[in-house]
Amino acid sequence: MVKCDVPKYPLSLAEASRLVRNAGGVLIHAHPNDPNGASLVSITPDLDEQAEIIENYMLEYIDGVECWHSRNDAKTTVFYIEFAKKHGLIMTGGSDYHQKPIITGTVDIPDYVAEQFRR
Repeated sequence: MVKCDVPKYPLSLAEASRLVRNAGGVLIHAHPNDPNGASLVSITPDLDEQAEIIENYMLEYIDGVECWHSRNDAKTTVFYIEFAKKHGLIMTGGSDYHQKPIITGTVDIPDYVAEQFRR
């Protein structure tokens, strides 16, 4: 068995964004409303307040937001789809298989989401 304990280097969002974008990547805000993970819920469960936080502190550094997530309810999904469209952000989604009992591929994501990456 190999222990994979790689040291972590804290970066500000601005630094991380610059590194990722300079490497040709995009920064996606993953599961902003996931009550079981690191998300904006730890600050506020209110979707409008979450949007304000993103707009005031993160928007210039991110390229997209995860709209479809295994623990999103319909209201959250619709909210983040509209938020992404309003700000011209890439929309992503997935089953987010980090813990059980989520099964990979169980989140239905529209075909147009993949089309964003073909442009």
